[in-house]
Amino acid sequence: MMNRTAFRATLLAAAATSAFLLPAHAIAGPDATTVAAKDADAGTAKDASVPATDDQSTSANQKGQANDKQSLTSSDIIVTGSRTAESAPITASLTTTQPQSAVSRDYIDNATATSDFNELIALTPGVSISGAGNGYGLSETKATIRGFQDGEYNVTYDSIPFADTNNPTHHSTSFFPSNTIETVVVDRGPGNASQLGQASFGGNINLYSRGVKDEMGGQVEAILGNWNTFVARAELQSGKIDSLGGARVVLTGQYMRSDGALTYSPVGSKNLYGKAVIPIGSANTLTVMSTWNRNYYYQSDVLKGATCGSATKGIAGFSNAALGPDGKALTQLSGENCAASSNVGVYGRNYGLGNDPTQQDYWKYNRTDKTTDFSYLRLQSDLGSGFSMDNRAYMYGYTNNTWSGNTGNVVSGFSGAGTPASPYKAVAGPATDILGYSKMNKYRVWGYIGQVDYDFSMGKIRVGGWYEYAVTDRHNIDFDLTTGQPSYNEKFNNGNGTTAQNALPPTTLANINYLQHSKWNQYQLFGEFEFRPIDSLSITPGVKYVHFNRSIDAAVNQKTRLPLDTSATWTKTLPFLTINWQAMSNWSFYGQYAQGMYVPDLSSFYSSSGQLSSALDSLKPQTTTNYQVGTVWHGNKISVDADAYIINVNNKIGTCTTTGCDTTLLVNIGQVRYKGVEGQVSYMPVTGLTLFANGSYNYARSVTTGAQIAKAPFTTAAAGFIYRNGGFRLSFNQKYTGPQYATEFSGNPDLRLYRIRPYSIGDFAISQEIGKNLRLGVTVNNVFNSRAVTAIANSSSGAPTVTINGKSYQSGYGQADQFSYLPPRSFQVSARLKF
Repeated sequence: MMNRTAFRATLLAAAATSAFLLPAHAIAGPDATTVAAKDADAGTAKDASVPATDDQSTSANQKGQANDKQSLTSSDIIVTGSRTAESAPITASLTTTQPQSAVSRDYIDNATATSDFNELIALTPGVSISGAGNGYGLSETKATIRGFQDGEYNVTYDSIPFADTNNPTHHSTSFFPSNTIETVVVDRGPGNASQLGQASFGGNINLYSRGVKDEMGGQVEAILGNWNTFVARAELQSGKIDSLGGARVVLTGQYMRSDGALTYSPVGSKNLYGKAVIPIGSANTLTVMSTWNRNYYYQSDVLKGATCGSATKGIAGFSNAALGPDGKALTQLSGENCAASSNVGVYGRNYGLGNDPTQQDYWKYNRTDKTTDFSYLRLQSDLGSGFSMDNRAYMYGYTNNTWSGNTGNVVSGFSGAGTPASPYKAVAGPATDILGYSKMNKYRVWGYIGQVDYDFSMGKIRVGGWYEYAVTDRHNIDFDLTTGQPSYNEKFNNGNGTTAQNALPPTTLANINYLQHSKWNQYQLFGEFEFRPIDSLSITPGVKYVHFNRSIDAAVNQKTRLPLDTSATWTKTLPFLTINWQAMSNWSFYGQYAQGMYVPDLSSFYSSSGQLSSALDSLKPQTTTNYQVGTVWHGNKISVDADAYIINVNNKIGTCTTTGCDTTLLVNIGQVRYKGVEGQVSYMPVTGLTLFANGSYNYARSVTTGAQIAKAPFTTAAAGFIYRNGGFRLSFNQKYTGPQYATEFSGNPDLRLYRIRPYSIGDFAISQEIGKNLRLGVTVNNVFNSRAVTAIANSSSGAPTVTINGKSYQSGYGQADQFSYLPPRSFQVSARLKF
């Protein structure tokens, strides 16, 4: 454990890294203007809040891009100060006020075509990815940032937050394939008061839409890869349309299909995207954007990986238990040497689904279809005298229809008369029939974001607000997948006359696990003042007020199966303070203080307790306090940024653990402390060659247990190079993810199980332009074919136990533990024709 003195010393060292240890020729200022703003409108005045020099480039002048000068996420106005910083796949802006990694368009354009947005940020410091076992972009992935899980950070598209409506989690393959993304900026902090979203405290993954261009043109591309993977893409740029006042339009489309790396796990998707940037007079710009996506995949909704089955080999009393070299139970699993009858034993590490219709994992029983859309209108207006206005109206929708096999036996009906003398009893269906379910999650979200900016000699004042309304319908219904008939597996009123039974649904609803309608109304109001006492210094205090109302109207509520019609409201005022000082034109320092919150999600209503109403009233939003410092330096040959952070999480939401309390209620249970250091560096030893590396140390511990929380790697690192020469491009990178635990600490003072060993994965890309119109390319993923474990879904089935101080603990691994692995080595070849 890093003690306080060591941590402070590391923090100071990080801030001073770029001032010392570097040779004089590298410290020299920028040698050329970069090309990041090549699409910027020539002649547009530089924004006062972005002090870019003549040697710098900035995205501030790119009208119609969400990270232009009116950007809500002001730290994402990317300012680079050297060719080295611009050539790197990942960089940070000189004007940022928080730790940041901006992923370049060049990197996205040369990444594996099927990559989802999580895989596009995998190289950034503090980020780890799981869920890619079916191949890059061929299964939904989850990103962890500094130990914060999906749902504990925001994802935005053109500064508009989007997420599921039961909790703010995300589906990485459902909305925005890589052909709809111009760049991604990972902000490892809550931003300013104007950064909107439900969970900004853990950071923000900000996606920015494909940009429009001044010149007419386009391209078509075909990609082939392993597992019968095929991708077809097209892009059309209208260029400036003089008859429409200089309007510009971009249209893209993508079709993808693949059999997937895992057994019987095919996937497919279609996407259409369009964006128009339309000048209206000399003072207004209208942006219209819309995208539609449809995808399907075959994957169990119940199974979370492949069983290994040999976890208990060698422990006394368990003929199948695994021991470490010290003779004690293993604390770290590799998913190797699996039992012959396990999933891995039968199918290998590529197990996904099976081909036996007498089993729940039969692939035709396990299919998900999703349809999504996302659209917005944005009107930017220059009101004169330093005033400007930005209005965004948007909507997005999500429909998920899932069929999945399930554990258990089919119930075909009931016997009895449903009276106290003759209560209903469940009648088992044929033992060979397969139980499963149909699940739907369908929501529609409407929102509006408005802001007014005032630029004057001392800085910028920004005020605005966000309103959002969401409607959601969800159900889960049991079926006999063999016959297609309902299966009545849920709790029902058996008619015996007791109060508990009378509260349950009738037998006619015993096939319904849950049937819910829910909605939210939320708004956030913000104000901030970017104070510039001198050109090189910005100090930005801000405040945000959050008001969130969530309601539920469930005929059959999830988990309880009781009807529920209620609502709850949470509010919070959050302060912010950021500072950025550009000590030199190519060197800046920043600091951030911010508070954040997490609104209780829909699961807080899943209780039949008579105390639910008062529990909701007393349930406080999870809150955080963030402290961060860092520096960004863009030299002639070397670009460096480094940061250190402390994040205190209070009122963490979880299940009540006090003796005698109602464990169906969610309550505020404790605190978590996050702290660490991060850094990234790029070096251009010769023209055309860029070397890069980054790393992080991430401490994320529960105050209650003192243990590192689950799924939070202690360290991450990445390194690689890019070489460009004319139309030739060659790159390689390797990402390392340090040790982590798959499950939370159980409290066993002698043993912590489910440690995942460190692993790394390498990617290679090469391409050559032939003439002006043709480009051929190859990408290779997982170059060294590592099949390391990335996640474990634990099970206590068959596991040994030990009793310590009167409490029983699991002391070995379960026979039904399920493993997820890195996907096998794969390649894709592409041909792109430009016109």
